[in-house]
Amino acid sequence: MEYNVVKNYKDDPELPIRIVKGEKLQFVEESNPEGDWANWIFCRGENKEGWVPKHILAVNNSEVTVLEDYFSKEHRLIVGDILVKEHELNGWIWSYKLGNSEELAWAPLNHLCAV
Repeated sequence: MEYNVVKNYKDDPELPIRIVKGEKLQFVEESNPEGDWANWIFCRGENKEGWVPKHILAVNNSEVTVLEDYFSKEHRLIVGDILVKEHELNGWIWSYKLGNSEELAWAPLNHLCAV
């Protein structure tokens, strides 16, 4: 499925977190369940930290176990870009920009409109 970018976006993390299935992380905080970005958990690991979708984590008190690989790399979006969705998770799509299938990254759905 293709999406048009309808709002610029450049709030990508400086050091995107990359985690792998089975990895253990420390639970830091959970996003506001009533806010725009519900179901995200801020985690820390060895030389890494970042927001991770709650759906891919098993939380046991202050320890978190990763249930599937995840990389938080985000696209910088400019109105008019066209993205091609690989899959969707927690209000974001893992996608590539039309004409550049080599660079996969996340884009927030609230900045996109389905073609």
